[in-house]
Amino acid sequence: MNKTIYLILITTLTLFSRQNLFIIKSRDGEVLSSKSIEHRRNIYFDSIIEDREVISVEEDSSDINFFKNRVISEAKRFLGGRYLWGGTTPSGFDCSGYVKYVYAKAGINLPRTAYEQSMVGMPVDRDMLKKGDLLFFLTDKKRHLPITHVGLYIGDGRFIHAASRKDGIIISNLSKSKYDRVFVKAKRLLY
Repeated sequence: MNKTIYLILITTLTLFSRQNLFIIKSRDGEVLSSKSIEHRRNIYFDSIIEDREVISVEEDSSDINFFKNRVISEAKRFLGGRYLWGGTTPSGFDCSGYVKYVYAKAGINLPRTAYEQSMVGMPVDRDMLKKGDLLFFLTDKKRHLPITHVGLYIGDGRFIHAASRKDGIIISNLSKSKYDRVFVKAKRLLY
């Protein structure tokens, strides 16, 4: 049986009650459409960012796996690529620009910074990670933010990320690297 799921990016507006989920699609502050969903099983959201479209996919495991694999395949295309602070294009990425770019290729528009990205999705326990989950870290305490780095979980305890100027885009092992000590949380965007 297929069900439609909706992925909604989060910033300000919470639209749910105990029985209903209200999804409003808007662009430039103008409501384009709205929908009420009675059951919220397998749907998680906090609010809607203006100018973002609601993304709908059929909830067949093959569809979800297709999206996860599409994100990971896109991410792996840039292995060995250049790290550039503030970079958001294939000529150079920082960590959050990289994650935003590869998710955008699968049709999911994320916020720009690692900290903002850490506010979207469903929280996931570290021992329950699945391909496509976002991993968040505190790698730079001088920046006075709770999250300063993001990577994309690709399975088998590994994640891909724009690590640093020295390393560029690499795959790291979560439990056998410095990232084990600075891991903060994980979020799931694709269920």
